[in-house]
Amino acid sequence: MFDNDDALIAQLGQLRDREQQLTDNDYMTAYYKGYSSSGATLAEVQDEMDEVQQQIRDLERQLGEDDLN
Repeated sequence: MFDNDDALIAQLGQLRDREQQLTDNDYMTAYYKGYSSSGATLAEVQDEMDEVQQQIRDLERQLGEDDLN
């Protein structure tokens, strides 16, 4: 159980790092230039941010359920 939790926590950390990068770099660059450093449009960056945020919520929920068991 703890190994799985450790893996989920590590994955959650990576997702939060990605969310931070998207927010601080890609979104701002796409907002001002019309595209991010990787060439993604503002809409594509926003879509990825939404996806990452959903994955974060899912993992947080899963970790919360593990605490109850």
